[in-house]
Amino acid sequence: MAQLAMIAQQPKAALRLAAAAVAADPVDPASSALLGGARMLANDFPGAEQAFRVAAGFGWREPLTQRYWYAAALQARDFPRAAERLDALLRVSRNLPDAATLLAPLESDSAGRAALLARLREQPLWLPTYLRASPDLDDAAVVQRSQVLVELAAGGTRLGCPAVADWARDALIRGDRASAQRVWQAHCPGARNDGLLADGEFDQLGNATATPFGWQVERSGDVSVRPEAANGGYRLNLRNRASFSRRVLLQPVALAPGRYRLRGVGQTGVFAASLGCGTAPAMPRLVSGDLASDGQILTVTDACDTLQLGIWLRPTPDAVTLDQVTLRPL
Repeated sequence: MAQLAMIAQQPKAALRLAAAAVAADPVDPASSALLGGARMLANDFPGAEQAFRVAAGFGWREPLTQRYWYAAALQARDFPRAAERLDALLRVSRNLPDAATLLAPLESDSAGRAALLARLREQPLWLPTYLRASPDLDDAAVVQRSQVLVELAAGGTRLGCPAVADWARDALIRGDRASAQRVWQAHCPGARNDGLLADGEFDQLGNATATPFGWQVERSGDVSVRPEAANGGYRLNLRNRASFSRRVLLQPVALAPGRYRLRGVGQTGVFAASLGCGTAPAMPRLVSGDLASDGQILTVTDACDTLQLGIWLRPTPDAVTLDQVTLRPL
């Protein structure tokens, strides 16, 4: 009830109900925290600090208490203590709706980042949530968190390719390729990027270190796509049983306006490519050149942060192969 009164901005009712809660159970950390919150609402700041000191003595699991001491530590620029309080808060609730807001003061200050990095090196339970560029993060926050993650790797804590793959994919979807690449290269140093196109020989497709910048396979009931060993590496084995062309591969690309040649080794007359900005590439209507022969010419007319390359497969009664795909400017 005291919490409802606080939400309703009723300080007198909140004080009365919180005091009653403390009287009913003096050793309950939640009741002392509610009293502290009620006193804050009533602008009784010395009284609030006294109540939160009592609540802090009962442990680290009461969220309101941790929020109070986190704010106090930030105000005093005691960043190690602030990071300690925030760590405790996030360990209790990994998916706090306002986690990004709470983290921002640490991420945006060099001393704050140092304290936050000390916590991240322990790889806390809330780290997987931290490694998502969720929609509630604004663009500036994504850039700032990317800096934290780059510094984490520079300090010797490399999380590995699978751990940061979702971050890189999320950043790519948002159109922030620079942040995606910085974090990916910092934590996945063995990943390759073959010029304008990633994994043109399909060696990484489907394995644990598959790059978020690489190929995404679009399967359906009519289409089969699978890597197969060939010539000491891999190639794709594909088949389209539908009566119309299907998009079978997608890859995010970063291309300046201009003309490019996309070329691969495979059966002629069955592959075509298209580009899409902000949306998946549409089926190509007019194709200049054959991808599996002298190459298909692609034209980028405008700069785009969310450009995708799509490869299409025409109906094929038998399986076909594709390998050694390259993309070069003209």
